[in-house]
Amino acid sequence: MHSIDHFFPVIQECFEKFCINIEHYPLADSQHNLHRDSMAEHKKLFLALLFSASEAEIESNVNRMIAHSIEHNIPYLFVYSELITIIRQTLSSLIKEENFDDLALINNYFTIHEKSIETLFLTSYLDQLRKIYLLRLSHISRLSEKKLMIHYENHLKWLIKLIDFIQHIEGAGCPELRHTHCQFGKWLHDTTFTYLVSTSHFKSIENLHANLHNLAADLVNYAHKANTRSSILIHFIQQIDYTSLEMGNEIAILNEIEVSSKDPLTELLSRRLLNIVLTKQLEISQATGQELSLIMCDLDHFKLINDKYGHLAGDAVLQNFAHLLRHTFRQSDYLFRFGGEEFLIVLPATGEKVVFTLAQTLCTATRAQNVVYEKDSITYTISAGVYSISYDPSTPITQESIDHYIACADTKLYAAKEHGRDRVE
Repeated sequence: MHSIDHFFPVIQECFEKFCINIEHYPLADSQHNLHRDSMAEHKKLFLALLFSASEAEIESNVNRMIAHSIEHNIPYLFVYSELITIIRQTLSSLIKEENFDDLALINNYFTIHEKSIETLFLTSYLDQLRKIYLLRLSHISRLSEKKLMIHYENHLKWLIKLIDFIQHIEGAGCPELRHTHCQFGKWLHDTTFTYLVSTSHFKSIENLHANLHNLAADLVNYAHKANTRSSILIHFIQQIDYTSLEMGNEIAILNEIEVSSKDPLTELLSRRLLNIVLTKQLEISQATGQELSLIMCDLDHFKLINDKYGHLAGDAVLQNFAHLLRHTFRQSDYLFRFGGEEFLIVLPATGEKVVFTLAQTLCTATRAQNVVYEKDSITYTISAGVYSISYDPSTPITQESIDHYIACADTKLYAAKEHGRDRVE
């Protein structure tokens, strides 16, 4: 029987032959080679670990190597695969030499390395993830307008709770594992914004979120078992983090859609989404046999308000009217700023009589508004035209038909203006 030092030349030979070696490829415009440098340092630390003869040396060198791996985002599977390669090649060389007496020695030596690496990597990785998620939360908290990111904020809080649970932090309970019951999942399944739900990004988020919760449920189930392996926990957590990053990318895109779909002054939907919304609502109308109604309205003599009080006062009037719209109509109705002082309301499952009454209510409520801007008190009125689209399965949903419906509502609006304004046609 030999001591472990006897096999260091064999281990080094295997290391040099089979471990990754990043050669420098010079680029004229490159001043830094961060990846090559970090891998070169990793190789040096890994070799020092392999030459550790005592458990104290192993612990010290594992700490140094894992700290470097975490800092430079070197994945656990990469570190593990290199170790397994060295183990296999070293044991193969002993078998070829028919040195069966030392197989157990080498195997035990590498088993200590393997357990030390996976245990410390798990601890360090969880600490790093927790810091990253907290940093992302702080970034979101500083946003002047969070929009959809407030829902991603709830997701990050859920992830932190999951990490706390795995780290056995005192008082940390298990997070909600049902994907429809967490705060983020409730938003996904309760949102009524068709222009978001109909996008491929929203559907991708739904699938990723359900998959993430399935992974979390499997992780929690495994964590409750006796004799859990740190390497298995690392695998689950890395998959969860990767899925979460994919979700974050999709939410960021969806957030841009949400921001760009809103008129910046009034916070109502912009005209660019009108075709998407109307197409979807016409499909629903045809499927359910229910009417779909439109209200086109325009602020009367708005140019005079701008000329008399100034454009900033005019903006204040537009914002006041947008606020009134939000408080007059249902959450399931769609409120658009159609033009400068022209607005369009799309009302699903609403018939002709109901929509006419709603338009009259809006007209009356507008008449009672009083916008105070600086020292001026401004009142204003609107004219409105209503049009109901009856169920007709024979009429195809095309751009031409959509334009026709809008034109019909617009014609009614102009009739209201011709008949004296401050009225509904």
